[in-house]
Amino acid sequence: MRILIAIMFFVSAVLSACGDGAQTQSGPSPTLAGKAELQDVKPAQMVSLSLKELGLPAGADKVTASGAVSNALLKDGQLRFSTPGDTGKDQEASFEIKSGPTTSQFHVLIRSQRPTSVETNDDEYPSEGPPSPELIVDGLGPNNVMTGAPLTFKVQGVSTLDLKEKSTGWIAIGEEVTILVNLEKFWSFNPADSSFWISGPAMQRILDALPNGSFWMQLHFSSNDSEFIVNYDMQVSKAETRLSGNLLSERGDPVTSLAGRKVLLNGVNTQTRAVAILDANGAFAFEHVLPDVYFLTLSDLHYPNVVSTSFPIYEGSTQAKVTMVVPPGLGIDTGAKAAAQRVAAPGSSAVRSSVTQDGKEPPPRDIPASKRSSPAAPLPADGDDRAVFSVTAAEQDRPVSKNIDFEVPAGTKSVDVRMTVLTEESRASAKNRGTHADSWSYSVVGLPDSGLSASGLVDQMYGTDRIAKRACVNVSKQTKNAALKISGSVSATNIGDGLLPTTTTVELTLECMRPKSSSTNLKVVSAQFLSPNKNSRHGP
Repeated sequence: MRILIAIMFFVSAVLSACGDGAQTQSGPSPTLAGKAELQDVKPAQMVSLSLKELGLPAGADKVTASGAVSNALLKDGQLRFSTPGDTGKDQEASFEIKSGPTTSQFHVLIRSQRPTSVETNDDEYPSEGPPSPELIVDGLGPNNVMTGAPLTFKVQGVSTLDLKEKSTGWIAIGEEVTILVNLEKFWSFNPADSSFWISGPAMQRILDALPNGSFWMQLHFSSNDSEFIVNYDMQVSKAETRLSGNLLSERGDPVTSLAGRKVLLNGVNTQTRAVAILDANGAFAFEHVLPDVYFLTLSDLHYPNVVSTSFPIYEGSTQAKVTMVVPPGLGIDTGAKAAAQRVAAPGSSAVRSSVTQDGKEPPPRDIPASKRSSPAAPLPADGDDRAVFSVTAAEQDRPVSKNIDFEVPAGTKSVDVRMTVLTEESRASAKNRGTHADSWSYSVVGLPDSGLSASGLVDQMYGTDRIAKRACVNVSKQTKNAALKISGSVSATNIGDGLLPTTTTVELTLECMRPKSSSTNLKVVSAQFLSPNKNSRHGP
């Protein structure tokens, strides 16, 4: 998705530095070009921003990151960085970019997708008096996960009030506020400090009554004389799945050269966004994972979103194991040299990313044969000026991916890129779709100032069987004296069953074909990418 830039201060020094990309010396002293505020980004996200849209030349010299982001890279006319995991609170980062004698500063807010703060809800009892006192909640785990530990609620500054008789609390789900648990059946009042306490055994009984998922905890505290009334809301969750995994080479060997690097976990529906650190054996783990469809990505600024996989975590899973394969050709030591000295077993093939878990998969769907697979249109054939990279996910929960490896010869003026996702899930009714929302992704790396990367679920396509995007990228500067290498990947996963496959395709063609009247600028011919609305749901 293209990230828009809101410039707060933009002075003439930036314009003179941009021009046609050449750097103009303005004197021996460094010049502060100005400050800019970037559009909010999400936690656990690979971010690529166009230097051109930042008002900087493609050949900017150096970037220094600070705050919540520790590393950043300038490459292919882009500022690239990855954000930390979601802490439940907004985080901030800053970037200082130098281009010759000019220095530009940028600030970005990393917006929490699952805030953990306690919000005051005074809509029912509005007051013109002082703001409601703060509520202190002790006993929740990271990101407000209920773990079975004792839970305490303490309203600041009301230690002499008797709140026992009229206070209530509940755990609810959905916009209709379906109450699942009444907390007053489990808590005890402490008159010494006017706090409420739920014991460990009582918390375990609460957890036993709840499914895995996200909930609203709503609290109403009132004195016996009703002179003091205050309401609080907070988001909590029950998440019992431990997700562990390994990075593997295509030969199945652990990738041990990336110790200390990060992997990013993104839950599409729950908005879970977490980060784990690779150990010396290429292993990683995430605790308290909610049921959802996830994308797992290696944080790699040189090849953003290329090493990636997708899989479901089903209701009832307590243990899940995922493997993610690192393909060759990305500058990562996968142990290929040592593996090449071993003799491969007869009939062996490249290892694929996979997931295993102890939860129960969704029940089988009844899809009439008339709504099942029909012959797909043939893909364009590869040629001297064209390459097609395509995968079709037809096996249940088995990610399929293909590397993009394409060389643009010296002297080429432009590259035409067509990205298509085609799914047969549109043949199923909404009732039959349910937990069978196939996932797809693609990433095209190496083209200047393009940022051609996207991912999603097919249930975001709303009544259509495809999404498509097309771009024409000018590469004349990059191929003036040498060839240009394009890398990347396409992938898809058939979630829930092996019916109604999904196909992801990237087609690369030398020299864009345009009508005589068309513009030479990058052109989107068709795009149907949908994003969550402010309520974190897809659709209007």
